[in-house]
Amino acid sequence: MIMPAGKMIIRRRLITGNGKFPEDLHPVIQRLYQARKVESADELNLSLDCLIVPERLKGIDQAVGLLANALMHRKRILVVADFDADGATSCAVALRALRSLGATNLKYIVPNRFEFGYGLTPEIVRVAAREKPDVIITVDNGITSVEGVAEARRLGIDVLVTDHHLPGNVLPAATALVNPNQPDDGFPSKCLAGVGVIFYVMLALRACLRRMDWFEQEKMAAPNLARLLDLVALGTVADVVPLDYNNRILVAQGLKRINQGMACPGIEALLRAGGRDPTRVTTADLGFIVGPRLNAAGRLTDMSLGIECLLADDPAAAQRMARQLDLLNRDRRAIEADMQSQALLAVQNLQLGNQARSELPRKRHGLPSSPLRLAIFPVHLCSDRRIFAAPLQQKPQYWKRAGKSKTAIEQLILKATIVSRL
Repeated sequence: MIMPAGKMIIRRRLITGNGKFPEDLHPVIQRLYQARKVESADELNLSLDCLIVPERLKGIDQAVGLLANALMHRKRILVVADFDADGATSCAVALRALRSLGATNLKYIVPNRFEFGYGLTPEIVRVAAREKPDVIITVDNGITSVEGVAEARRLGIDVLVTDHHLPGNVLPAATALVNPNQPDDGFPSKCLAGVGVIFYVMLALRACLRRMDWFEQEKMAAPNLARLLDLVALGTVADVVPLDYNNRILVAQGLKRINQGMACPGIEALLRAGGRDPTRVTTADLGFIVGPRLNAAGRLTDMSLGIECLLADDPAAAQRMARQLDLLNRDRRAIEADMQSQALLAVQNLQLGNQARSELPRKRHGLPSSPLRLAIFPVHLCSDRRIFAAPLQQKPQYWKRAGKSKTAIEQLILKATIVSRL
């Protein structure tokens, strides 16, 4: 049969897997579950009791020992955050949890992506050292910060790395390291976002402090860390990690708290700034309404604004910061639209022929030359399915963040390129 020009056949995608569901469950429902990686009816139970226990994370005992000692001796703790939504929520979880557990000397910094690059670099360590911390905690970064961790240790600062990104060939020589994707880690879920990792560390720390009778000694109640699940859900969804069973529990429980009016003022204010009712929130609202407004701060100014919004306990203050973040997000959308129209016009005038690669000079084609604008260059160029666009900055720390994989990064050139799809 000859298909008319411009027509294509869409066939139903086969669902593979050995799902274990009741025989009376309709086949269409079974297909829907399996398409969402639900393997059995047992995975429909989304209670917190079904979470994987923290003890299965490699390095969790060393991390807890370091933090418990820091609390007992009133040591200065500094959290080094990443500059995206996962990093912001990770930082907020760490600060809110540690304060509720009795930490008193607690601060955070978030590197400016264009001044210091990504991760715990030696430069950001020297900036952090001005605060004279005894312990640095990285959240959503640090697994590739070999040189930065070495600099911190040289300065006598203990380092706890909490991260979820894939490690390189060499791990940083941190005092403690928690990452489900590090070698020989037996944690079943490899899909935790950075916020999920630090949440697990805080759960384990609370259990340790309970065994030490810490809360009785300090005459304080052990905190209910489930109140942080709104932040965990937001960071998990915004970072677009796979929603395996463990992550589905974290997200479902977080959404439940938000819909019951138990979200922190910052999340509620960001939802309202995006025109959403906080009592009727879905994962789409977290991913497309709240997440972009947080990310706009890290892309256009400083993620500290987003973190402060999530840390705010005063609803009025949270609303003011949410309005600022909303304006930044509007600016971000306008910049992206302008960049996309310029880039598409440049592509139309670009003669690729049979070349495997063709450079797209920014100045010649009117593309933005500032790293601030280039960093949020949209990937919409790929939408015509004939080209691959790679916006890259000239300093390795900028493009290292986007590629995540060293082997892939080493093959990329340090210019904005248009590569024909073979």
